[in-house]
Amino acid sequence: MANDHLNNVALAIMYIGFFGWLLSAGLFIYRGFRRDGRVRFRNAAFWAAMTFAGIGCFIIGLLFLGYKA
Repeated sequence: MANDHLNNVALAIMYIGFFGWLLSAGLFIYRGFRRDGRVRFRNAAFWAAMTFAGIGCFIIGLLFLGYKA
């Protein structure tokens, strides 16, 4: 298999971060704005922070993907 040499823990962190990033970015758009386009600052700040946390997990997973556990 092509993925036999990859670190399984880093691969799981990468997948969690990627899908968390996509989900939180979608929820940032959906929950962070009102129907008339005005920003809900508290909700937008929370989902923006979750988006950065998701991309951070994704990048950390990518960095440690080649290391053996």
